[in-house]
Amino acid sequence: MIRAADIQDGRLRGDEPRRIDPRVHEANRRSRLETGDVVVVLVGRVGEAALVEAEFHHWNASRTVAVIRTREPDEAAWLNLWLGSPAVRAWCERQATASTLQRTLSVTALRKLPVPIPPAGLRAHLLRAMRLLEEKAATNARITECAMQLSDAHFAREASDGTPWPERPLASLVHITAGTAPRPRPDHDGAMSEPGTAFVAPADILQSTSPHLYATERRLPRGKEGRVCAPGSLLVASREDGVRAVMNHVPAAIGRNVLALEPESVSDAHWLLHELRSRSAEMAATAQGSAGRELSRKAFAATAVSWPPQEVREQFARLAGRLRERARIAENESERLRELRGRLLDGFLSGTFPKGPLPDDQGVQPEGGLALSGPQGIS
Repeated sequence: MIRAADIQDGRLRGDEPRRIDPRVHEANRRSRLETGDVVVVLVGRVGEAALVEAEFHHWNASRTVAVIRTREPDEAAWLNLWLGSPAVRAWCERQATASTLQRTLSVTALRKLPVPIPPAGLRAHLLRAMRLLEEKAATNARITECAMQLSDAHFAREASDGTPWPERPLASLVHITAGTAPRPRPDHDGAMSEPGTAFVAPADILQSTSPHLYATERRLPRGKEGRVCAPGSLLVASREDGVRAVMNHVPAAIGRNVLALEPESVSDAHWLLHELRSRSAEMAATAQGSAGRELSRKAFAATAVSWPPQEVREQFARLAGRLRERARIAENESERLRELRGRLLDGFLSGTFPKGPLPDDQGVQPEGGLALSGPQGIS
């Protein structure tokens, strides 16, 4: 089953799928996915979209996701591109309703989204250019994934070399703080005011594709963030299937159900980050509540870890640090590609891309529409 959390950075992720009973799947045929559908987040990061690839054919969609079915593949690709533009994301934010927990975009509101429909020839020209950017971004994502896997593999080798290391409780290795910062409230246009301090909610950790956190979507105004975690801290959140940890690289205020672990050194931070990653499912026992999201600071602090000598930790940190730097280069390039994607789309809609007329260049229609199909997901 696809959930809102499975739609990230314009792609569907199926590495941690939730499963449903086949009878539930059969009873909810309207939300069954077809290759080429466009799925849109309705709860949380409203408006984020992705194309359904063959891998997800006949999966189902939860009620946190809208399913859009178009007549032609190019229409779906264009709609997915349009939904990913900053202007549309801002439109979705303005249409969303806020609650104490998260923002929600209704299917009724999404149906009213104006969609410009360019002629097929013009559209194909732009989509070819966008596919080149997406292919490069996919390569960068693979680089980041490989760097993370290599770090995990080297940690596993070091941790399993048979050396009997002493066990120490986490409380003796880090200072642990429970999050209390208030969740930011969006202003009138749905965007967070700038400047401010990065606000980290459990979703920022649980939905991160990297163990390193460089930015968040929401910020708290200066003076209202309370205690701020310094860069190099480990931020931890949990759900029923395991604990997730990231190392933050910006000052951050943490919200409820987030723990901040502040190690004594960078080498300690790298080692503990991978220790937590390797024991994700086991450490879910330190959480409370039916969904396993309420981390117990006391239980977490009492967790014992095998603690290697300083030279082992420092040697691992040097290797993990180099891999992180390579991954960050790829991530920075992908961020620039996303900016370029937005500029190309803006230029296309304003008539400055492509250079020179195409045979079927009739201009871009100011408004059009594509029908929503199967918007109801599974509860």
